[in-house]
Amino acid sequence: MAARRDPVDLLSELVTYRSDAILGDEGPLAERLAELLRERGADDVLVRSVPRAEGKAASYVYARFGRPRVLVNAHLDTVPPNANWTTDPFVARIDGDRLFALGSADTKGAAAAILCALDDARPTDTAILFSGDEEHSSVVMRAFLESELAAGIERAVVCEPTSLRVGARHRGIASFEVEASGPGGHSSRADVTAAPIAELARLAVTLDDWGKARRDVGPPGFQGMCLNLAELDGGVAFNVIPAHATLVVSLRPPPGTSSVALRAELEAIVRAAGRTAMFTRDNPPFATRDVASFTALLGAEVTASPLDLAFWTEAALLAERGIDAVVFGPGDIAQAHSPDEWVPIPELHRARDVFRAMFARR
Repeated sequence: MAARRDPVDLLSELVTYRSDAILGDEGPLAERLAELLRERGADDVLVRSVPRAEGKAASYVYARFGRPRVLVNAHLDTVPPNANWTTDPFVARIDGDRLFALGSADTKGAAAAILCALDDARPTDTAILFSGDEEHSSVVMRAFLESELAAGIERAVVCEPTSLRVGARHRGIASFEVEASGPGGHSSRADVTAAPIAELARLAVTLDDWGKARRDVGPPGFQGMCLNLAELDGGVAFNVIPAHATLVVSLRPPPGTSSVALRAELEAIVRAAGRTAMFTRDNPPFATRDVASFTALLGAEVTASPLDLAFWTEAALLAERGIDAVVFGPGDIAQAHSPDEWVPIPELHRARDVFRAMFARR
């Protein structure tokens, strides 16, 4: 049986593990979290690796209590340390009622609260998932949802910094690239030579018009597709016809948008221009189906005033698979990814209490 831990003490340990996507390694933290879950009486604990396109593996830790129908998730990775940290980002610093460290709010504080809640209450039919690669490409969550471990899960609490309120809606985020090529050559032959930049510029205007025509699409607070012509690149000199050009486009579709239908519509526009859209990111929007059903898990105080979130979360991937979800956790998104990231210590204790009550009910 594990010794009872305080969230501040446990978080101070977790932040010492460097688990950012660039120079960090999720593996050692995953193994430590697995040890902590075994000490807290899980029926089964698994650590798995998931390959990433860049070559370095991502990791996740799954713990089962009974036959899971509810999932509690926090991500174990962080962004790289931002510039201008005034202290070591991997050493917890306490100043008043704030704990400063990389990942303290996003989301190792939530992980500490979950583990400390398990010291006092053992849930039934619940799974705990500490997942990697959330800050990069979400290969872990997608792999988990494809696995047998996701079978039977009906609802999920996805931890992100929401100041202990329930997040119930947010936009998706997608991006794609379109390329055009030609023979290139001397600008004196511009009248008779293909112009890749001009071709993509015309397509860019078509896409921009498409976005402007949809500025009223979406529910109140989320109207518009937020289509952004992010980059049109090509050319080497004023007197050279470029042989290649690339257009980069992003958009943030509102809750309720079908990602499949939206992608098909955009691909058709690009195809009509004789080109192919290469999607580099395709993350769906999110909306909780039944916020009230989470009151039995998190309590009426937490679910009373759902938040609209300005940032994307992996709750969208769960919802896309039919798992109803909410977003919840200590800390504020304003501190996430910033120098001297911090989490309010009272919120760590309150999050522990919310999860403890949730586990006791289950």
